[in-house]
Parts: sequence; C-alpha cells; structure tokens
Amino acid sequence: MRDCVFASIVAWAAAGCYYYQPLATPDPTPGTYLSATITDTGADHLARTIGPDVRSVRGRLVSSDSARLTLAVMGVSLHHGENITWRGEAVTVNREYLVQLDQRRLAKGRTILIAGALITSLVTTYKVFQGVGLIPSNTGGNPPPK
Repeated sequence: MRDCVFASIVAWAAAGCYYYQPLATPDPTPGTYLSATITDTGADHLARTIGPDVRSVRGRLVSSDSARLTLAVMGVSLHHGENITWRGEAVTVNREYLVQLDQRRLAKGRTILIAGALITSLVTTYKVFQGVGLIPSNTGGNPPPK
C-alpha cells in the first residue's frame, strides 16, 4: 500500500498542473519551459522548419540572444486548435516573429488538490477491497477452527 501511494505522489509531482504567465524578464535562463506565440509572418517564414499554420511553439529554452531564441520543442499548436507533439528538436525563432512569450508555472494549489483526491481514492479503494475480502488483512489473530 505504501509503495502504491508513494508512486502516485511521485507521478502527480512529475505531471502536476501548469499554467502559463507572461515572461517576467526579456532574457530567460536556459532550461526555462516557454510558450512562444508566433506572428503570421513568422509562421510563414518558419513553415519549412515547424510546419504550416503554426500559432505557438512550446519547449525548453536552449539559448537566447537579443535577436533569437532556440527552443528544444516539445509541442506545436496550430491555428485551428490541433496540438502536435515533438521530441525536443531544436528550433530557432527570431524575436521579431514573436507576439508573446510565456513561461510555464506549477499550479501548486491545483496539483495538491488533485494529488490529495488521488490518495484519498486509492486508500478508499484499498479499504473497500480489503473489507470485501479481495485483499487479505493482517489482523494477527488466530486462524479459524477447522
């Protein structure tokens, strides 16, 4: 039981709930997870690299300077709503093609709420199955007479 709860907590801590907020500094540190919203002109210029009809690119910042950002892309959002998963391929985007740059943040309250609900449901399920007899209990008592 303890291992199951621990594994669940680790899984939720790794996944978590996230939100995006505008970048606080114009020069983010490498490793920061960003979402870069692209202009229509930028989408046209980057069509060969990231595909047509791109609205935004999400990924970890590899490097940046005053003219461009290089991201290890984890996902691309298209104008019509489709999201495409990438595997961390490096893409360089000129800053002139950016409408907005957002940083991903952990939503601590929502993550804790969901993790608490998950743990409560796991413990409840465990207790129900133990009460029905599907999971043997260690009461330490004597075995029933034959």
